[in-house]
Amino acid sequence: MIPPNTTRVVELKIPGELGYERVAREAAAIVARRLGFSPERIEELQTAVDEACTNAIRHGSKSDARMKVVVVLSADEDKLDILVKDPGAGDTPPTDVVTPDIKAQVEGRSPTGGLGLWLIRQMVDEAYFVEDDESGGNQFRMIIYRTTDERRPALDDGSSPTRDEGDGR
Repeated sequence: MIPPNTTRVVELKIPGELGYERVAREAAAIVARRLGFSPERIEELQTAVDEACTNAIRHGSKSDARMKVVVVLSADEDKLDILVKDPGAGDTPPTDVVTPDIKAQVEGRSPTGGLGLWLIRQMVDEAYFVEDDESGGNQFRMIIYRTTDERRPALDDGSSPTRDEGDGR
C-alpha cells in the first residue's frame, strides 16, 4: 500500500503500434496490485487501459510505430489516475458517447465501432478528454478507485459522473 498523502507516478512511452497497449495494461495492473485493488477492479482497469491505448494508437497515432503514446499512471492511497496522451494525428475526438446498438451493428443496420469509450466508462469511475493546452495531441483521463466504497456517487440515472460526456470512439 502507498502511505497516505503520497503519490507514485509511472510514465510509459509506447510505440503507436497495436500490441504495445498490452505493456500499458500490465503496468497498470502491477500498480493497482500494489495499491491493493481487488482482482475484479484490476480486470476493469486493464480493460479500460487497453481500450484507451488502442484508441490512441488507432486514432491519435494512426497506427504509426514512429509516433508515441504516453501513459501516465498516478497512484495514491485510494485511486489510480491514468492519463493517455497521443500525438493527435487523427480526427478530433467525438464529443458524445452513446450506448452502441450491437444488434443493429451485427445486422448491418448501423456502422460498427464506437464501443471503446462506452466500455471504458462502464469500467472506471471517471473518464473524459482533457482540454489540450499546448501539445497539439489528445489527452484522455481515467480515474478508478481502489474499492467501490471510494467511488463517486452514482447520478440519478445510475451512471457515474464524468467531466465530459464526449467521445464515441
